[in-house]
Parts: sequence; C-alpha cells; structure tokens
Amino acid sequence: MSYGLIGDLIMGLPMLTYFEKKYPGSYKYWVIEKKCSITAPIFLNHPLIDRIKITDEWSCIGEVDRNLRSDCDIRTTHGDWKHLSPTWYNDVSCVEETARIAGVDDITDVLTEDELKPSLCRWFDVGLPDSVSTYSRTHDSDLSEFDNNIALWPFATGEFSDKHSQLRSPSQNWWGMLIAKLADAGYSVYHYGRHSEPSLSESANYKRFTHLSFFQQVKAAMAAKLVMGPDTGSMWVMGAYSHPAINLITNHMPNHTSNLLALAPVNDNAVNLFGDGCRCDNINTDDVMQKVKEKI
Repeated sequence: MSYGLIGDLIMGLPMLTYFEKKYPGSYKYWVIEKKCSITAPIFLNHPLIDRIKITDEWSCIGEVDRNLRSDCDIRTTHGDWKHLSPTWYNDVSCVEETARIAGVDDITDVLTEDELKPSLCRWFDVGLPDSVSTYSRTHDSDLSEFDNNIALWPFATGEFSDKHSQLRSPSQNWWGMLIAKLADAGYSVYHYGRHSEPSLSESANYKRFTHLSFFQQVKAAMAAKLVMGPDTGSMWVMGAYSHPAINLITNHMPNHTSNLLALAPVNDNAVNLFGDGCRCDNINTDDVMQKVKEKI
C-alpha cells in the first residue's frame, strides 16, 4: 500500500480483513514508512496485524525490507502507486481506490459493507483515574483536563501557501470565526496538528498544543466530546475509532463532480458538512454550530 501517509494507512486497514478472508490464519506484516512511524502505536493490538514493520529507510524500503518481502507468499503492489483514473474519486471510495492501487481489484466483492470501513482497536485509556500510581503510568499525560471540550484537527496539510491546500481546509479566518462562536457558546476548543500550524484565536477558550506527540494528541482528542476537521489523516484516525466527529468536506480535487463524499473520512459517528464551489470556507459556520449542539 501507500504506507507513508497517515490517511492512506487508515484507508488500507480493510485490506487486513480481505487477506484474512482470502487466506485464513495467514501471518500479516503491516509496513509503515519510517517517516510515518509516529503512527505505529495506534495499530498495536489490531487482531489481524501480526507484526508492524517500520521500513529501513526514511521514505523507502531497504535491504531487510526487500528480503522480508521476497520471503512472503502474497505481496501487495510496491512502488507503482498509480491511479487507474485521474478522477477516480468520481466513481469509487478512498478505501476501494487504496486497494486497487495495491493490486486488489475485488475488495468490494469479498468484504461486506461494514468490513469495508476502516477500524482501529482502542487498547489505551483516554484519561487517567486518580487511583493510578504505578510508575509506568505516572509518566504519561494526565488527560482529564481535555474532557468536555471540542478538538480540532484544522488543516489537512502544513503547506498553507499551496492553493490546493487552501481549498482543502478551511482558512485561518474561517476557523477564527467558528472558534469565536464556540467560545461564546461556552465550549472549550483544543487545537491539534503539526507544530508549524498557526494559532487560530486569542480566546481564553482556545488552546493550541505543540508539546504532545502524535499518539498523545490522538488520546487527548479522543477525550473530547467531539472532533472536527477536513479530510486530514488525523480525521481518518478519528473515524477508525468511530469517535463523534464533524467532517468538513469539499470537492477540492480536479473535476470532482460526482460521488462528492468520496474523500470524507469513514466514520459511523460523524456528520459530513459539504462546502460548495470547491471551498471548505463555503460551509456556513452557523450550520456547524447547529451540528455541534446536536452532537454534544
């Protein structure tokens, strides 16, 4: 699979079920590029992953990886991740396209509708009870402060000058307006994501986290009542945990005219709000507030 991006890894999770159904009891390696190794903890304890393998090199496989791959009986496509159609999103979901890129063209025939939904196992706690005092737990973050808030994963990329990225995610001004409304309604807003992302508000109800690892951010966000963001990899993670969410979606890809929720993170517990005109900024913030009140 394409194993160097968080979202792509999540989209590939149904492949584990696919291979288990095709080859029951098979031993499965789950490969993650070293540059994306920060995601490894979320895949621990998955019932169909026998071993997580971080690649030898930063963004490609190395000699040990190649030898391991050659020893496997079944292998997905590697190194030639080309879409069958430049506008695939008009016809198929991200999950199906991820499988097709990996060389599997019958995933929708083999898996049920529920099995096609990416799913992660939450083996960790999202808060620490007062009674916990063991050494192994005292060095973890106390996440109780994160309860009863709204978590934002506001940007799908850190390259804010890129025009496509600006369309894919709401702008800083849009987020600022929404946060002001959330603060006026009494909600606390916690901002997660890359350290390079800008601050979005000066409100006392807004807090930007730059000191937490990705895994700590995931746990903290899951202590929130609700998460919100565009089609970022982190929102795909939230979807795989079925955490209450509001997905902010638009047709930002070229000539995306049908199947308009193709890029929306799969989440049985999410509401999808769509921005017309290829812009997330066209999502009405009052509509967002209404959905927030309905979800919390």
